[in-house]
Amino acid sequence: MDRLDNTMDEKERAKQRKKRKRANRRKQAGKNFLIFISILIIAVAAYLITMKAFDPEFKIASLVPEEKVQQVVAFVKEDILKQTTTTTTTQTTTKPTTTKPKNYDYTSFDEFAFDTSLQGNQVGNLLNKSNGMVTYSSNYIYYSIAGEGLYRFEPNSETYTPLVVNNYHFTCLNVLADYIYMVDTDSHKLKKAQIIGGDMVNVADNIDFIYLYNDKLYYIGTDNTVGYITTDTMEKTVLYQAESGKKVKFAGISLSRIFFTTYDEVSKYYEYITVDLKNKSDRRYFMQDSKNDEVLNLQLECGYFYYYKKQSDSTYDLYRQKFGSEKTVTLLEDCSIKDYPVVYANRLYYTAIDGKTIQAREYNMNSKDDKLMVYTFEPDDMNAIGVGYGYQYVFLFGSSQKLYKGGCIYTSASKENTISFKNGKWQY
Repeated sequence: MDRLDNTMDEKERAKQRKKRKRANRRKQAGKNFLIFISILIIAVAAYLITMKAFDPEFKIASLVPEEKVQQVVAFVKEDILKQTTTTTTTQTTTKPTTTKPKNYDYTSFDEFAFDTSLQGNQVGNLLNKSNGMVTYSSNYIYYSIAGEGLYRFEPNSETYTPLVVNNYHFTCLNVLADYIYMVDTDSHKLKKAQIIGGDMVNVADNIDFIYLYNDKLYYIGTDNTVGYITTDTMEKTVLYQAESGKKVKFAGISLSRIFFTTYDEVSKYYEYITVDLKNKSDRRYFMQDSKNDEVLNLQLECGYFYYYKKQSDSTYDLYRQKFGSEKTVTLLEDCSIKDYPVVYANRLYYTAIDGKTIQAREYNMNSKDDKLMVYTFEPDDMNAIGVGYGYQYVFLFGSSQKLYKGGCIYTSASKENTISFKNGKWQY
């Protein structure tokens, strides 16, 4: 009897061992499957992260719906990591992002392969305190005298011809081919006239700023809009409108995009925005936001940024930076005036204060030579005077103070041999 009981116990134990072996095999198979799923999830995650790194606009949710992501997360936590998921009713607060990542910080430099003969004026001439009251084309320099009108200056003979004489104040002069475009500051109308003179034509209303390149007039509107006007049809295309409380400033262009800044007058910060000319929905940021006036008066001229950067001692240096490069070059240190410089080829024209004088200076970006071109004594407001570049001449213009002085860049003693516009004419 005892032997029989032992035999039955042995069979039962054998049966239990087989059952445990089968259970262990199933458990091991389950673990192997979970390991495989885990590896697969990691691989997919790596792929998504790589796609996001190469394309910041890539939306993960377009491939994996949010609910599926949550299911996978719960599966990994509960089935693989043996963690329990606890649902709470605590509400989390997401802090607003104060800066945006750069997502248009590189492009082929061919995007800036401009034909400078199709440029209506220098970007710096238009943005600085001279307000674009000087430009040039072919053998002539064009300038505006506040309250008097528009004139053409012939450098070889230093003679001038009135083109539009009236109580006008024109800014943003742009000349291309047979026409000159300008903004009437009193009416905020964009006007067009032949370079030989004649009647003016109203092109568009509510214009605050224009820059001409080839067949487009890039504009900033008095209503905080950004866009362009084609020179053949005069059709206006709005690309962007800033929110109320933000001030828009033109920065420059590439062959396919417009670049500008917006300044939040309440929070005191700048955004750097670029929009595709053919697709206004393609709106990106080309620099990180800046605040506390860390960066001032940025312009984009022929693929290079020029801007003033605040230093640790609160002074400002003038930087140059090639688009798409992190490297910066310091052109000028401890700048006394932080107005937009005018860039022409390898030369840069800027204003500076020296004692009781305000000066127009020329800086050679290759040789680093820096020389005085034109100066004037103690204007009422030195910060209201801007440098203007007009091919063979450099000017100091200040419409509010009726200051119009110039000097030829090829005259060795130009700083002592200047011309001034007084009593309706230029004179030494």
